[in-house]
Amino acid sequence: MNRRTVITLLIALTTLMMHAQLTDWQNISSKNFVTKIIHDQNFLYIGTKGGGIVKMDKQSGEQTVLKRADGSMTGNSITDMALHDGELWVGTEYNGVAKVTDDGIEKFDRRNAGFRSNQHFSGFFFNTDGTMLVGGIAALYAFDGKKSTAVYDINPLSPYTYVQKMKADVDGRIWVACYDALNMYNLCIFTSNDLMPYNIPYGKVNNIETDKDGSLWIATNNGLVKLDGNDFTHYTPENSALPEANIIDLTADEKGNLWMLGEHFIAKYDGTNFKAYPYQLNVANDYLLAIDADNDNVYVGSSFEGLLKLTDNGLQAIPLTDNQLYDSGILYSSGCIDGKGNFCACTQNGFQTYNIDTGECHFEPMGVIAQTETDRNGNVWLLWPWFATDTCLVEITATAKKAFMRTDYPFSEADASLVKFDRKNRLWIATNHGLYMRDGETWTAYNKSNSSLTETVQCMAFDSSNRLWCGTFGSGLFCFDGTKWSNYTTSNTSLPSDYVGTVTVDNNNVLWLNCRDPRYPDKMGSEYGLGLTRFDGNACTTYNRNNSPLPSDCFWDVQVDVDNRKWIATAGDVGLVCYDGTEWTIYDTDNSGIALNEVTKISLDPKRDLIWLTQYPGLGLSVARMNCKTSSIRPVIHSKQSDVYYDLQGRLINQPTHGMYITNKKKIIK
Repeated sequence: MNRRTVITLLIALTTLMMHAQLTDWQNISSKNFVTKIIHDQNFLYIGTKGGGIVKMDKQSGEQTVLKRADGSMTGNSITDMALHDGELWVGTEYNGVAKVTDDGIEKFDRRNAGFRSNQHFSGFFFNTDGTMLVGGIAALYAFDGKKSTAVYDINPLSPYTYVQKMKADVDGRIWVACYDALNMYNLCIFTSNDLMPYNIPYGKVNNIETDKDGSLWIATNNGLVKLDGNDFTHYTPENSALPEANIIDLTADEKGNLWMLGEHFIAKYDGTNFKAYPYQLNVANDYLLAIDADNDNVYVGSSFEGLLKLTDNGLQAIPLTDNQLYDSGILYSSGCIDGKGNFCACTQNGFQTYNIDTGECHFEPMGVIAQTETDRNGNVWLLWPWFATDTCLVEITATAKKAFMRTDYPFSEADASLVKFDRKNRLWIATNHGLYMRDGETWTAYNKSNSSLTETVQCMAFDSSNRLWCGTFGSGLFCFDGTKWSNYTTSNTSLPSDYVGTVTVDNNNVLWLNCRDPRYPDKMGSEYGLGLTRFDGNACTTYNRNNSPLPSDCFWDVQVDVDNRKWIATAGDVGLVCYDGTEWTIYDTDNSGIALNEVTKISLDPKRDLIWLTQYPGLGLSVARMNCKTSSIRPVIHSKQSDVYYDLQGRLINQPTHGMYITNKKKIIK
């Protein structure tokens, strides 16, 4: 092999490495949070928050999952479903509207259908002429099956309003139930060209249904209301056998019975009497969400037990396939990989681990946990917010758990917001009273009295020399080498601002920062950040939406892999970005199996060549293979003792023991 051949091959291999793509996408989620249940003659359709749709054969019980990773669903968080002429219409929380048929799936969103937003579609009404009405955030859309033909505002004064359900009464009036954050308009009548508010004095409207006679039934937080023409009948626990006042969902069965539920009750109304059914709370904090009556079978969806079927003895759980997590509601800053390769995360209700090799998930109720972090030994540390408990930290090893009480710390009255471990495995805790470092059993405090720190630390990272780099909101970037503090601000560098939201250090000791707009340092949107700033200790270079392909200027997280690529979790619903120093690659719901464009935390697992993405709370995880080790060349060619080796610069190497080399015109790893 001559030198030119080696260099040519080297260039080709380098190109492959630089453009290695994420592959083998998986969406890891729970199906315990069931938001909607509908049926046809052959199937049950179970919509979940974070787990997509489970399609269950009513005869065989066979289950099929429709989800983002394999392209069988546009989004995994389902807000509504409707069946019409053999088509399944699906409203999602963040991914527009989907139409599912035997021929495949179509997606309708802001770009191709003229919707104002991709968020929270619910409520479908089908006209006899083939057109339909589709409900969205703050708007009702006239839809011809391909695009929006008209838009009707729903209470634009409210900061968060959306359609919940639409039904036509016996007179042909189309009733629109809305969720309204200001409780101004909960119910509307849709006319040929407008929405007319229809206020009822009985409470907040949660849902609507029509019976076989065309009467409108209204579920409110203050009982059940029947509207027959212009006459109201109001049922409450005080004047009927209705178990509770707050009714969340209701449906009518084929016999004309009305079924309804609240958070902790189920009831049937046969036109004369109410009958309550027992509901035993099997999981703490569980509550009911959805109900569907299919002949004599009544199905219920809950927030923690998934799909339930009503029997003579109460509610019986029906296990759903592909149910990987206990809880999809993983918190923003949560996610780390422990020494056994488990993904570890916290939710509003506790701590869970998931092993992608075995599929095992373990959950422990612990309440709200602020952060998970892994130390250099692979142990997991849990940080509690100051208001939640007397426990501040818990260390989880392979054999035991150790709790650290607030009274054991020198900052018992401080609010701890962030934990990190340096290269010596020393624990660093950022609080509103400064930084605290634990070395063995010795604590050292760094605050205004003994350092130049003047603001609460927002982010931390350590370089190869174990220098601490930390960002603040107002005082710029700080560096601590163990003896001296240095401060970098807009007055002595070209930093875009003194509000530093994220900091990471790459494999060459170069810092990558996301500075924030001083006017809106806490807001997370594509327009509120100031881009990706490269800082080598002397000079700054900033990449933003104006001078690079970056789709956002604000980031939740930035991580660096073994190939020194920067992985950026952008804010603003625009996807995950990879920057290899030359090329920018964007992974979003249009070109990958990522479950959601809004990634809030990135966890890298170099041993397994995986990237884990924590998504907006309630949407579970996305995970993909990074192709770092193999650089997209498979299989790896293992060398023989007699081979001649060249390094990646074309230099002859005698019997190397480890590393990456060229031999016989092939790339090998030893």
